[in-house]
Amino acid sequence: MDQNAALTRWLRETMLRDLANAQSRMLLLGRMTAPERVAAFLLEIFERRDVTKALGLPMSRTDITDYLGLMGETVCRTLSMFRHERMIAISNPQRIELLDRAALETIGKAQ
Repeated sequence: MDQNAALTRWLRETMLRDLANAQSRMLLLGRMTAPERVAAFLLEIFERRDVTKALGLPMSRTDITDYLGLMGETVCRTLSMFRHERMIAISNPQRIELLDRAALETIGKAQ
């Protein structure tokens, strides 16, 4: 690393980004309601994948529930609520279409 300044910068930026993500996740688990957690998660996944409309989920529902610190029924109920309110569409269990980003942002940033 002493010989490669670009690698050093890249490692530092990656570490700082990962630390910021970990801090956000801790706040997410500690302060947010279930709908806020699920909305923030969906928005984060859409941003990471850099897509605006439809997205294949990168993990199973069980992994999502573990990641969010919620029960499976709670996540399913919340996704159903988002679908009923036309914020998202679910074409199959692994694919979600974003219909109303502004509504999800309002919920996901309600803390």
